[in-house]
Amino acid sequence: MLEKLSSRTAVLKAIAKYDELGRESFLNKYGFGPAKRYYLLHAGNHYDSKAIVGVAYLLQHKQKLAASDFSGGIKTVVPKLRSLGFHVVADQINEEFVALPEEAEAPDLSEGGQQTIVINKYERNPQARLQCIQHYGASCAVCSFDFAKSYGDDFMGFIHVHHLIPLAAKRAAYRVDAKRDLRPVCPNCHAIIHYGGQTRSISQVKKLLGITLGSV
Repeated sequence: MLEKLSSRTAVLKAIAKYDELGRESFLNKYGFGPAKRYYLLHAGNHYDSKAIVGVAYLLQHKQKLAASDFSGGIKTVVPKLRSLGFHVVADQINEEFVALPEEAEAPDLSEGGQQTIVINKYERNPQARLQCIQHYGASCAVCSFDFAKSYGDDFMGFIHVHHLIPLAAKRAAYRVDAKRDLRPVCPNCHAIIHYGGQTRSISQVKKLLGITLGSV
């Protein structure tokens, strides 16, 4: 049945209707529940993928699909949205989902002690992170590692997001351009980029891996 959904415009109209009504009203109006696993990314926001597909089908064919008429998931809704040029992830992306954890060195070899750490915290824009992944995808910009291909579909969309110019270097609030300022990188490459308190360029880390250089 979903093979008949062929209009990217219909999906965009469904997204616009979602934004107009709000999530709860949209789901109630069209008879869908919240996404259990997969979310459509668009313009820095998450959308319940099955509901969007169902409403898009209605808008294209003027025929309503109930939630029970089709299954949502990796074999149905996900490939359909991908075929229409959309990005889908296996969980909602937030700061914890994509942040690089910082480890504090202990003063000796003991573990489990408590330390007080004073840091400067710079504001991060979660929508910019989503826009970065939507634009560049979820493969590492350095080594091309893709979590979903290696670990399975439950990790679809998982990736760190790296600021090409560290936020701390900006010293003031600025408007992040996701395409210009951010890149998706895997945790390993992200750690190497910042290893030793430095901020290596993507090109520098590619050289360390012996990868032919491309644009960053």
